[in-house]
Amino acid sequence: MKENRRALIVALESEYNDGTTTPDAASDAVLAREITTTPLAGKNIDRNFVRPYYGNAKQAPGEKHIQVVVEVEANTSGELGTPPPWGKMLRACGWSEVIEVGERVIYSPVSDDEDSCVFFAHMDGNLHKGRGAHGTPEFTFNGNATPVIRFTLYGLISPVTAAELPNVTLSQWRDALTVNSTNSENLSLMGVSAPFSQFSLNMSTQVEHMSEVVGGADVEINGRGPSGSFQIEDPGVGVKDYFAVHQNAETGPLKLTHGKTPAEMITFYMPSIGIESPTYSAVKRKQMLTINYMPQPVDGNDEVTIVVGTPLVESP
Repeated sequence: MKENRRALIVALESEYNDGTTTPDAASDAVLAREITTTPLAGKNIDRNFVRPYYGNAKQAPGEKHIQVVVEVEANTSGELGTPPPWGKMLRACGWSEVIEVGERVIYSPVSDDEDSCVFFAHMDGNLHKGRGAHGTPEFTFNGNATPVIRFTLYGLISPVTAAELPNVTLSQWRDALTVNSTNSENLSLMGVSAPFSQFSLNMSTQVEHMSEVVGGADVEINGRGPSGSFQIEDPGVGVKDYFAVHQNAETGPLKLTHGKTPAEMITFYMPSIGIESPTYSAVKRKQMLTINYMPQPVDGNDEVTIVVGTPLVESP
């Protein structure tokens, strides 16, 4: 058995933990940079006894779940209005998907009625199934690097079985464009067009295995607390004083667009972010500012919007 012979296929369930949805290796396979499986995640239960001598006591296995970490390139389908191949996993992380035919696909976080998925993680001969799965995504768009999305998925376990690796089709996973001055726009940050070298967004979706609820031990999404960081070229306080922005607890919009043509574009919109204290950093002796930030909802479920395709027309 080989450590690098792995495959992951993921499909959305018709209803939560339907028990019948089976991912298709021809249409649901994931082209991953990393697949890390924790087959039996969760806590053990201590048995604490009072005895006249030292030593360990037995533990009881608590109710477990399966966890899979998968990192993929942040690409597009190449067709306007067609969801990217990672869209199914994003929906299982508590996002809605709105398709505008021939234009774009819009993803927004939701606070109820989240989609769930089933994943089959093949570890060269061992098949681990996760049903009723939810997760959380983390996006990284760094300069002169491939943009990536790192999903952590949590699912209800099934018995591990022996299975041959599937014959997967991966052609739907197009190569992502490198983040650079040719393919990416400056970071639009509180009214300033800022050259950047690093950008990250961690949605920090709160996913819980309700193992304490007898008869209701589902995997549920119970909240989110997105945050991230970016490194921008220091504009100087004469152009924008981000130190004062933090001290005055000001908020403002952030936008990042990656891609040369509409069919290749991925745009992040955040109408209101707050920032932490900027710190100085450097890239090849160019003075930079590294800033942590927190997106905040304005009307609810709008703290982050991701548009794949033609960017939205913004109000002047």
